[in-house]
Amino acid sequence: MRGLLTAAGLAALAVPAQALIGYGITMYDPSCGFGCYDSVSGFMLECSVMDHGPVGAHSHGAGGPTSPECRAGDDYFLTTLAYCMNTTCDASTPRWKLEKFWSEQATGSKTVAAKWSYTEALAQIKEPPTDQYGEDDHHLTRTVLLDPETVKANTLTREYFEQAETIHSQYGLILLIVGFGTPVVISMFTRLPYMSTLSDKLKPYLVYPSLIGTYHVRPLPYLLGNAATVGQSLYVIMFAALNIAMAAAGYKSVQPNAWFANEWQEVMGYFSARTGVLAFALTPLVILLSGRNNILLWATNWSHSTFMVLHRWVARIYAAQVIIHSVAELVLYIDMESYEAEFKTEYWAWGIVATVFACAMLVFSSLFFRRWSYELFLVGHIIMAVFVIVGSWYHVEFLFQRRWGYEFWLYAACAVWFFDRMIRVFRVLKNGPRRAVVTEVSEDIVRVDVKGIRWTAAPGLHTYAYFPALSPWRPWENHPFSILPTALLQSKRDASLSGAASGSDTRSTADVEKSGGVTSTSAPQRDDQALGGAPGTGITLYVRKSKGLTKLLANHNSLLTLLDGPYPDNPTDGVLKSDRLLLIAGGVGITGVLPYIARHTNVKICWSVKASAEGLVRDLEGPLSRVAEKDVRVGSRLDVAALLAEEERTGWSRVGVVVCGPGGLCDDTRALVTAKARTGPTVWELEVDAFSW
Repeated sequence: MRGLLTAAGLAALAVPAQALIGYGITMYDPSCGFGCYDSVSGFMLECSVMDHGPVGAHSHGAGGPTSPECRAGDDYFLTTLAYCMNTTCDASTPRWKLEKFWSEQATGSKTVAAKWSYTEALAQIKEPPTDQYGEDDHHLTRTVLLDPETVKANTLTREYFEQAETIHSQYGLILLIVGFGTPVVISMFTRLPYMSTLSDKLKPYLVYPSLIGTYHVRPLPYLLGNAATVGQSLYVIMFAALNIAMAAAGYKSVQPNAWFANEWQEVMGYFSARTGVLAFALTPLVILLSGRNNILLWATNWSHSTFMVLHRWVARIYAAQVIIHSVAELVLYIDMESYEAEFKTEYWAWGIVATVFACAMLVFSSLFFRRWSYELFLVGHIIMAVFVIVGSWYHVEFLFQRRWGYEFWLYAACAVWFFDRMIRVFRVLKNGPRRAVVTEVSEDIVRVDVKGIRWTAAPGLHTYAYFPALSPWRPWENHPFSILPTALLQSKRDASLSGAASGSDTRSTADVEKSGGVTSTSAPQRDDQALGGAPGTGITLYVRKSKGLTKLLANHNSLLTLLDGPYPDNPTDGVLKSDRLLLIAGGVGITGVLPYIARHTNVKICWSVKASAEGLVRDLEGPLSRVAEKDVRVGSRLDVAALLAEEERTGWSRVGVVVCGPGGLCDDTRALVTAKARTGPTVWELEVDAFSW
């Protein structure tokens, strides 16, 4: 099933490559035919009418006082065009191609056919023409020679423009392939034989550390955003540099030019078109990186949090391309003195719509607005994205009428979005409507038990829960929560934190407050059979109430619940293959690390909670009692540096660390593990489980 879905996603991304200029679409072939047509199409014919309208640079000769029907029946127009083509197009242009051009382009409209074929028009010429259309000619009244320099300029103008457009398509595909393929290639590289040693040495320098101090899950000062890791930053820098190179390179000019008065206008025209195409090419990638059902999550060992970081940065690059495209077009048309005419067109208006909403998304996607109201941000984000896509669609629709394939970039983007949404709906329908039991375990934490769900008990999974009954006017709202198999929690509620049979000096969780808020035990016999137990028939979520939808959660015996999941948080192979597994949690972050106790035989769990959350500690007595070594603190913080130093002194060859909890705890652990991994002999594996997106 996953292979089929991956193939479908790849097919969506491959759509543009099948119908772009230079890749399935030719603009002006044969260019000699278009050069001749451009040179004669401006001549007044007997049937021409004076009805001039504004013609933009992008229309490339469309419109004018002579209609296609007029050209289709004018003898001298057809013979002049045929003679030019016969003398200009060399032997490398096959006759069938000239006939095809004639049938589609001789009148300037594919829907209006000339009264003669190309061969028939040539047959009408009894003597070769000897003179040209002159200033004294009010109408074309004979077969004439066309000025060779004019024909050459028109031909080369078309050729160079199509070459430029082909490069635009090529560079757009390069951006899409590199953006999509880089995570896949890097993941494949790390899985090659004998690469584990090199990977272990690189992780403390590329994968683990943040680019800015100890900020990653925690926001930067003044809510400027979240700092990327060094590895994520390298991807962003590489991709930004590639965008700059693709936008700046590969321009060729031909002068004199039939469409542009000088080289500056010509190159600016190519540049503005290039940035527009690159923005279109980035659209499916931006949407892909944000998806829950991102096929890169299945094809790589990268986390959803990483792809969300890349989504934000690639989206900023996309917005920059959109803004540059719009500014370049504006500057070009002002210089060409056609701005006032272009400004009144529908395509220009829709381009403004797309640009304005792309800029608005930049502003309203900032961390300030995400923190202020994530639900409102998400709805607004989707609405603005729709306006960007729709505006982009009509921008090229009114301008090109689907002639040049620009819309296929948008088809791919929409396909990626609908693919993700379709799989979400499929997951919800597969899980079906459920009734959850909600229990308050402390003043701000509730336990949500959902019966009848049979999911794997693998660690590192989360689900998106919908509670439509809590918010009937916003039934689409959902939030991610770490998953605990209910079977893991099914034990005697009066179980102590350590096994009494071991005879060791232990304290129960009920004694934690009395003993200064710390309990530390070691070496009791673990019940591995109990840990591995039969698969449960439900899942449990622990939810900290916030100011949004979750604040409405309260004791309930049958709360309608919809589940979209399960989804992986982070890859778990590395930490599970370690000799020793250290689980560090803060508050409800315990739900992110607790499933690991059933998957590793050498575990130590360290957990700190606020005094107000003591009820959560009591609620988890059962699974905690199965862990031989633990350090549970109520009302005090963990000393992560001391915990890591202790593991290092023990002499483990490879230590896995999983941390889940507040941003400060996660970032401090990241920094400390990074420092240890760079200096000591111990190999450290780190996974930070945090919903920082």
